[in-house]
Amino acid sequence: MLLQLNVKNLATLASVDLELTGGCIAVTGDTGAGKSLILDALELALGARADTGLVRAGTERAQIIAEFDIARLPSAKNWLRVNELDQDDELVLRRTLTSEGRSKAYVNGTPISTSQLRELSEQLVLMHTQHANQKLLQPKHQLELLDEFADQSQTLTTFETAYYEWTSALSALQTLKTDASRADTERELLAFQVEELNSLNLKDGEFEQLDQEQRQLASGDT
Repeated sequence: MLLQLNVKNLATLASVDLELTGGCIAVTGDTGAGKSLILDALELALGARADTGLVRAGTERAQIIAEFDIARLPSAKNWLRVNELDQDDELVLRRTLTSEGRSKAYVNGTPISTSQLRELSEQLVLMHTQHANQKLLQPKHQLELLDEFADQSQTLTTFETAYYEWTSALSALQTLKTDASRADTERELLAFQVEELNSLNLKDGEFEQLDQEQRQLASGDT
């Protein structure tokens, strides 16, 4: 659940701080009061593409902070765990946008990529826009609806955890196999080099003598 939204220097909004409670909330106001900008700010906090034109004129940076309660969102907590981020019941998203076009995103103070932010946001908010019904055609969303209808969130979390551990172990195994193969190749090369050296049957001091002769011949060529 969205608990708080803080917006600074976004378009015509100098500073807005909204504290939200449970239930249905309606944002009302005259045309041009900034209602749509509040939704734009929330979308930016959730990973929407940033536009430098949204930075308030005369300022260098816009910032949006969205605070969520994820105590009852196991999928969001699991995403945080998989990505090795803090998994508290309180989740804070922060997005900054500079007038030069640079954008940064943070989760609980830790920098993340915009693509990661969008992945996490899918576990937090469902935005209903003009074409929101098209999401029903997405296989991933269809599975989410099925899991929700079956009321198997705990089973899903257990499965996701087991799948993550399995893929991690599989990756570690592949790394070990690659390292072992590389070690075998290096061992074969070293064995070949030792065999080549042994076949020369060098005597004590012979290498130094050959090296000296080579230097003399090289000097003679010059």
